[in-house]
Amino acid sequence: MEFADILDWPIVAEDPLSFPAAIPHAALFLSDESIRQALASDEVVVIGRTTLSRSINAYIAQTNEVIVIDPRIETVDIEREADQLFTEIPHVTKHATSAEWSQLWESAGELSSAVIRNEIEWSEQLAVRAIAYNLPDESALFIGSSRPIRDLEGFATPRGAIATFANRGLAGIDGNIATALGIATRYERSYSILGDLTFLHDLSALVNLPKVNHTIFLIDNNGGGIFSTLPQAGVAGFEAIFGTPHNHNIERIVAGFGINVIRVKSVSDIEREIAQRPPGVHVVVIEVPTRSDNASALKRLAQSVSSAVRIGNNLA
Repeated sequence: MEFADILDWPIVAEDPLSFPAAIPHAALFLSDESIRQALASDEVVVIGRTTLSRSINAYIAQTNEVIVIDPRIETVDIEREADQLFTEIPHVTKHATSAEWSQLWESAGELSSAVIRNEIEWSEQLAVRAIAYNLPDESALFIGSSRPIRDLEGFATPRGAIATFANRGLAGIDGNIATALGIATRYERSYSILGDLTFLHDLSALVNLPKVNHTIFLIDNNGGGIFSTLPQAGVAGFEAIFGTPHNHNIERIVAGFGINVIRVKSVSDIEREIAQRPPGVHVVVIEVPTRSDNASALKRLAQSVSSAVRIGNNLA
């Protein structure tokens, strides 16, 4: 944060819950090529690994100079490429930027926030946004792979005082419950957001639970929701190959382990569950629209964000 304060450049964070100064919803508005071009930069500093967001990676790719800061390039990521590579944060001095350009970033974030506040309806995205907004300070949050991590990046309001964790990599679905419960042993209060397939993939972690206070928010859309937002949506055999509905009653499965479980259907339900802070391990099953309905709503919302940023900044 000291490094960012000195540079005073716009911050784009995959984890907006750790960076209150981050530009909100950048993953959404940068999906518009004309907006990416208007916000183009001569230099980008990437700390750690880049986000999974295609739009932000596209923004980085168009930049003249990419500077990477990541200690892992000495050991596990030795083929990492960039114009400059650092294994620790270098000493810097303030690097002046255009006030007009900086204001354009701020405006894009503000306009996007307004659209989301006014237009977002009950969905996976609103559920994740509500959880992130209402978590108590100094708690920990583990984010599941696929849609949850992307929804946090795209829709959560930047804030601080939350320790955020996620499993990354090709096998990111593996061991999510176990990872979340391990993290919970180090925090008085912790939470996780998992998709239903991710949850079912690691059910054995519910055996011999540690003595922790952990709430699992489980997005129940009966399958792999992320694939409905990708180009293969609607192809022949989609449900069997990509959608993979489980068709199980998750409450019964959880109750079979002797774990407290409840189903919720609204933001107010989520707010109530967080405010109650029940002891032990608690599972909150979040009932959301169908995967196809969610994908359609997500597309409409992204288009509204793009239009608002374009019009608001005379980019249309």
